[in-house]
Amino acid sequence: MTGEAGPVEWIEGRLQRVLWSSANSAYAVLLLEVNGESLTAVGDLSLLAESEPGTFVSLEGRYESHPVHGRQFRAVGWLHGSPRTEHGLRLYLESAGIPGVGKKIAGRIVDAFGMGALDVLTNQPEKLADIEGIGSKRVKVIRERWAAEVDGRSLLITLRGLGLSPRLIERIRRRYRDRTAEVVRREPYRLAEEIPGIGFRTADQLAREQGLPEDHPDRVRAAVVHCLDKCTQDGHCFLRHEELLFEVDRLGVPTAGVNEALEAGEAAGQIVRERDGESERIWYGPLFDAETFVARELQARASTQGALVFDRGDRVVAAESAEGLVLDESQREAVRAALNGGVVVVTGGPGTGKTTLLRVLLRAVGADDWLLASPTGRAAKRLQEATGRPASTIHRLLEYNPGEGGFQRNVSNPLEGSGLIVDEASMIDLPLFRALLEALPYPGESFGFVLVGDADQLPSVGPGQILRDIIASGAVPTVRLQVVHRQADGSQIVEAAHAIRRGEVPRLPHGGDFYTLERDDPTALRSTLLRIVKDRLPANGFGPADIQVLAPTRKGPLGVVELNRLLQRELNGGSTPVREGERPLLEGDRVICVKNNYDLEIFNGDLGLVMGRGSEGVHIDFDGSKVLVPWDDLAMIELAYAVTVHKSQGSEYPAVVLVLHPSHGLMLRRNLFYTAVTRARSFLCVLGTSRAWYRAVQQADEGRRNTWLAQRLRAAT
Repeated sequence: MTGEAGPVEWIEGRLQRVLWSSANSAYAVLLLEVNGESLTAVGDLSLLAESEPGTFVSLEGRYESHPVHGRQFRAVGWLHGSPRTEHGLRLYLESAGIPGVGKKIAGRIVDAFGMGALDVLTNQPEKLADIEGIGSKRVKVIRERWAAEVDGRSLLITLRGLGLSPRLIERIRRRYRDRTAEVVRREPYRLAEEIPGIGFRTADQLAREQGLPEDHPDRVRAAVVHCLDKCTQDGHCFLRHEELLFEVDRLGVPTAGVNEALEAGEAAGQIVRERDGESERIWYGPLFDAETFVARELQARASTQGALVFDRGDRVVAAESAEGLVLDESQREAVRAALNGGVVVVTGGPGTGKTTLLRVLLRAVGADDWLLASPTGRAAKRLQEATGRPASTIHRLLEYNPGEGGFQRNVSNPLEGSGLIVDEASMIDLPLFRALLEALPYPGESFGFVLVGDADQLPSVGPGQILRDIIASGAVPTVRLQVVHRQADGSQIVEAAHAIRRGEVPRLPHGGDFYTLERDDPTALRSTLLRIVKDRLPANGFGPADIQVLAPTRKGPLGVVELNRLLQRELNGGSTPVREGERPLLEGDRVICVKNNYDLEIFNGDLGLVMGRGSEGVHIDFDGSKVLVPWDDLAMIELAYAVTVHKSQGSEYPAVVLVLHPSHGLMLRRNLFYTAVTRARSFLCVLGTSRAWYRAVQQADEGRRNTWLAQRLRAAT
């Protein structure tokens, strides 16, 4: 931990040597010579770490006192090769590697032209011939070498000027190496497609600064790719032609060249144009292939219903008796359907006994080789606890290995067993569902495939709405559980969830497990939230790990970013920092992984606890699995005192505090409200205003996605 830091200032000096440089991030420790003395500099300096000893370095930052390493300079910004003083200019010219320009000649150039020497070298190099020791031949060599230096410096300044961090510049350099300048200047839109963290707008700004016309084919093509990519991030599988034109126009890109860009993408196999009468759907090729495959495969499996031969009546009754349970008729129907083989969907709201019937089903099949999986680790853990049988994430079930090319379980190496149950199926996106179907045994074999989920919850984060489309198609046997069992236990949470499904604002007496508190003013709401989380819930036996704050949005005064800042400060503010800056992390922070990382085996939605800082990154405990997350990968780690409702899918928490306020705008929808309420197991408090809650339950449109799976399934039957 560092001591107090001084004010921001600039230093100029030479690189003496590299003390340490991370292989996975931009962090480096350098030893510099500044004003004749050695100084340690730390920060995102790995680009400078590639320089030769003696190279001029200009840094912005603060002096600080480290309890172990003593006085050092923590860089917060740098502009390699941009001296700010005549002393720095002398150092720079000496170290630039210009043939014939050493300490003496550099000094003479600065004495003659002062800080204008850089302009002379760039625009009027012939003036150098007037300096003692520089003749016309040397001027030519200096001009050529300086032009190359200026080119590299200009590229660096351009990238920094676009707001790119040293880490992003490092990614670009590592990706293209000695072709960096050529790619950046001639193919800038490649950066948006190939460099994580660089989007269309950054690449477009770079291209426009270099004079690329606004209607250049590369620009239009990049805009089309960007719009298709953005639509998949929003959960859609395709854009209609008119929607694509609208999105391209919103980017400020002329739409006249869109058809040519589509034709080129279609010829390259990147884009599929699916025509239906006068309308046209524009797909990424892989998503089109995935949806058509899923429709064909599901239809084939549905046609094999009855492949498992059981004396179903006797088995179901015996299994109920062995489990000490009595199923309602809809639950029994679900078990019988699953015993028929093929594929079956079981859907129902909270408290309708989905996991109960799974226990009976597993007992009824009498085989130990039925597989169980869920999209997330937490959902798989709950499934395992509920059934007493091993369960895993879908990725682990399919043996994902990025080093070996992806999923190891596939058509040529299918899963082994008599059947598969997938819980929380509403969370599965289209690409993952395709991979799952590819790994199942051939449809003609006796294999049971059961999808379990609540179609009224939010759909997957990724493209598609698999469960909802399958049910809507009517092409796959589907059982809806009708009886609410948990309501009999007096659960007001379950009552509230079913009221929301009916389009009603829950109005229940306080004193049970469900509360509503009206707070319109955001400041007052945040104050109430703190009292609940810090005082009231702990006083009622809920520990820090039991409590989860949910909100619909990331941004805004009541978005999870702002709520996390507040909760981190109030709940963990005195802990040791492990990462400083705009998004600090402290030891003991609750965090969430927001992207899949197959190398580290942590996935979108996994919750963790920050353990401490290491030399290569941050140590985080994810449900007992301790992972070192490299500095370069920390962008996928966010605070999780508060998380969005989308990120909470597949999880269940003992106590939930839901913030639902008019400031959440368009996110106030029925399925979001319903999903949030069903995350709570023992206690739920909804904070906000009745105006917001009423608006949420009335918005039943739920933002339907552009998918075509239901239509394909109907057409196949």
